[in-house]
Amino acid sequence: MKSLLLLFFLPLTVYGSFGKPELIARLSDRGAYKAPDNTWCFTSDPAILKGKVYLSCMDTDGRLMIEWGDHYKVIARAEEDQIFSAPLSSFGKVSWYEFNQWGAVKSFELTDSLKVTDLKILGPLNQSIDNLTLASSDSWLLRTKGSTPELWIWRNDKAVPFFNPGAAYLFRPIVSPDGLIVIKVRENNYDESSPDKLWIYSNNKWKIIFEDRDSKSESPWKTFRQNVAIEGEKILLLATDDQGEALLLMNNGQIEIIARAGKDLKSFDFFSPQMNGGTVAVRGVDFEGRKVLYVHDKQGFRRLLTQGDIVHTDLGFGKVDYPNQDSIFYSSPGIDEKGNVYQQATMVDPDHPKVLMGIGLIKFTKE
Repeated sequence: MKSLLLLFFLPLTVYGSFGKPELIARLSDRGAYKAPDNTWCFTSDPAILKGKVYLSCMDTDGRLMIEWGDHYKVIARAEEDQIFSAPLSSFGKVSWYEFNQWGAVKSFELTDSLKVTDLKILGPLNQSIDNLTLASSDSWLLRTKGSTPELWIWRNDKAVPFFNPGAAYLFRPIVSPDGLIVIKVRENNYDESSPDKLWIYSNNKWKIIFEDRDSKSESPWKTFRQNVAIEGEKILLLATDDQGEALLLMNNGQIEIIARAGKDLKSFDFFSPQMNGGTVAVRGVDFEGRKVLYVHDKQGFRRLLTQGDIVHTDLGFGKVDYPNQDSIFYSSPGIDEKGNVYQQATMVDPDHPKVLMGIGLIKFTKE
């Protein structure tokens, strides 16, 4: 058996400028490590602030926000039948909101203490709120829902219209830690064949920086996803041209293709690419059909965590794997300001693949 286990130690991944995977927590129905039993966080992207990791989770009592440092700590609980959004780290804070089927009801800001605001103080908006994103140290972006979606900005307990292009749909706005705002807009109607544009708010002005072929006939890009990441003036997105889907890095109007489906990997997963600290991370599938977490930095595009890799856990060695391919990696990766990468992944016993060890919150430290 030992000789068989040694075969599992042969890594599928060469970590390059990153250290080996480190287990931050292991989520399980019983015997969890640095986490409450029967607690799951697979619907949440991780937010990282000052070396601590935050995830929106759920247990038998409902939804909760958990912080991982040296130990874990429950930061807040949602009210019954209400849900927490995934946390975001920006402007020296971790922020999220609480919502129900009608829209957002509370906002949360965590620094040295937790600030909770009841959104009823905003007064009468013409539509309910379906997304909140911190826009600066003292303001939020509010996306309303309804037949005419709008973007509002909320500051000093007052919300005013901020962006309303008269489009059919506004996707979730993305805000960089420096306050750069990017949002995908779909015109005419919600159909995929409708024109899509990517808008940016910089220097107190909105402008279009990217369009698909339905919007601009000479555009080489047939479609692009709403999943966008920002670092400084750089913008990361996934777009499709006549050759297939590609991971693009936009910088001052110039476009660099980081990786292509069909060339560098088989396909990209749906979950959002991320970028911070000079590191890009994206989920995908390799040509052997394995789920892979890829990274890109000065050393190029390469795999960081592959289905079948071994992670040292509190229970010994665990293998990143699961019979259901869609249940191997969970949500998007997280990246902190140093370029360290975090990912949730399912682990099984290497000797007994049907024995589930739980979901690991795994960190890769950039060296």
